[in-house]
Order: sequence, then C-alpha cells, then structure tokens
Amino acid sequence: MRFQHRGAQWRDRVSVNRAVAYRIHLDVERNRWYLTASWTCPTLKTIPLEAARTKGVVGVDTNADHFAAYRLDGHGNPVGDPRQFFFDLSGGTTHRDAQIRHAITRLLHWVKRCQVQAIGIEDLDFAQAKTREKHGGRKRFRRIVSGMPTGKLRTQCHLVKPLG
Repeated sequence: MRFQHRGAQWRDRVSVNRAVAYRIHLDVERNRWYLTASWTCPTLKTIPLEAARTKGVVGVDTNADHFAAYRLDGHGNPVGDPRQFFFDLSGGTTHRDAQIRHAITRLLHWVKRCQVQAIGIEDLDFAQAKTREKHGGRKRFRRIVSGMPTGKLRTQCHLVKPLG
C-alpha cells in the first residue's frame, strides 16, 4: 500500500493499533480504484503564555519564503540575533512540502538547542482592508497569504496560545 503525502502519519497510527477509517471508491470513468485513509489527529498541547515565558519561548514569524525566529526573554523581548529558516515554494507539491518540512526541522532543532519549552507562532489577522491595500490588491494579497505555511508549522509544533 502506498500513501504519497501522509504515509509516515499512517504508519505511526497503524503501528500502535490506532483507529484508521478506510474508504474504497471506484471511479467508473477512469476505471480506477481509490483508497482513502483518514484518522483524527491528536489535540495540540497548549500552555498559557505566562507559563511559557517562565520556561522559555521562541517566537516564530511566518513569511512567504522563510520562518523568522527569536529567542524571547521572560517579557517577550528578543534575545540575541534572529534566525531565518528559508524555503522555496516554487515547483510541485512534493517539492514545496519537502521544503517546508526541511525548514520546520531546522527550526525545531534550533529550538531544542535554545532549551526552551514552547514555540509561539504569530497570529495572522488579515481582516483589515488596509493590509490588502499594502500588498497591491486582492489577487496579489491572496497569493502572499496562501503562500505562508503557517498551518503546516502549527501542526508540527506544540504551541503556546498565539502571540498577537
């Protein structure tokens, strides 16, 4: 059985006898069978911001081509120089996913070296029309926002409540 995008997650589930739902579907027009596996992801562990600050936090800013990260002091102020973890979102899905996974892995290794207990990820709020205007119109703005892999970063990290 071959799962292209989430094979590792599927193997983790079945190796510890966790529930996986399967759906088998015949596409009559293509004369092909499809197997879809689904499962529930565990709830991400969150801790209050105050508790995270006492144990150490790295703040992460998501951008269209990199994650920017700072070690934060107990008051939320940056300590030391920022770190940047670049990725290239051009090309196909496999390439983009690999780029993001690689950037997240480098980020998590750096976070571990910082010996902190939490990662705070910016809470993107694009509700204000001014933000759209700053980026040159709706279409360009949507392209910028959709290119930011915030969701993928959030699913890989245990989070503190979002930093505003």
